[in-house]
Amino acid sequence: MDTPTPSSESSDRSRPPTDQDAVSVAPGDDLHERPENTHLILYLAAFALFVGLAVWGLVAYQHNEDDDLAREKAIELAMMFSASGFASPDIDATARVLGTDGGAACVDDGSALRENLLHQQMVNGAAGPGQRPILVARNLLEGERLVLTVYCPDRLPEFDAWVDGLKLEDGE
Repeated sequence: MDTPTPSSESSDRSRPPTDQDAVSVAPGDDLHERPENTHLILYLAAFALFVGLAVWGLVAYQHNEDDDLAREKAIELAMMFSASGFASPDIDATARVLGTDGGAACVDDGSALRENLLHQQMVNGAAGPGQRPILVARNLLEGERLVLTVYCPDRLPEFDAWVDGLKLEDGE
């Protein structure tokens, strides 16, 4: 009697029928039949894009030139501060903050906020109802004038007119 063993039954079930006329409805996996370089065009396009962006970045990058100019202006400002009798500011910090164009010190936004912030700093130090304006020594505004002289000299007449409108006392 030919009785199939359990191992031969399981191997018979896992194999598809070998009928030559049968049609397979399973999704075809032709991965092993595809050539290796099917994504060659995609890889070449990505590589060309990467190289193009890298070249553009190197051409557009002028950080060292800007750093040198910002450092020169910061040194000039530090020398002017020393000549005026003020403590010399840190050159690297000044170059980072003011850059080549003076940063926020030279922005002419035309708003009252900038002027009011300066007025708010010229008070007695109290908060709330006790806050009162004080007479500020003229030389306290000299630092800002020096910054404007180095970074945006075209704004000096406007600044001088604003300072002339303040009630200031002479001296320290």
